[in-house]
Amino acid sequence: MSKEEAGKNILTARKELNNIKEAEIEFSSKRKRASMVVKTFEGVRVYTKGAPDMLFPKLVGVLDAERNLQDINASARVPSMLGGGEDTNINILNKVIKNFAKEAYRTILVAKKDLTTEEYEAIKADNNNFEKESDREVLEQNLEAIGIFGLQDPLRETIRDSIA
Repeated sequence: MSKEEAGKNILTARKELNNIKEAEIEFSSKRKRASMVVKTFEGVRVYTKGAPDMLFPKLVGVLDAERNLQDINASARVPSMLGGGEDTNINILNKVIKNFAKEAYRTILVAKKDLTTEEYEAIKADNNNFEKESDREVLEQNLEAIGIFGLQDPLRETIRDSIA
């Protein structure tokens, strides 16, 4: 695929996203998270990504492998790579974070929340029609954890001199 074709594909994808995007809450270093609200066939879905410590208080549960919601404090099987046994879902997420941290990865938690169109419109009306970003933050409550992953930032060439 040529650069020109790739550029057209990106523009097409952005146009399609703009057709389904309802609202957005941008990332900031203070909030350490970002959210996007998109239309679905059933209503709207809020996707939130960010630092786990900023999202944990906003979680009601985690989605299991079959996409069933499990309470955040419910007991679950700990994967063998994390020591096995049983623990609460929130503690398992914390174990994942610690495991990634040992390898110098930065962790990102991804969560979602589904609303009917009526629920969304009611929340919107009750919150200044989402005029300000702070009005939209109400959407980032009662989230369901989808997954957690680690990112490793490559070291910059100048870091060696800084450390020395």
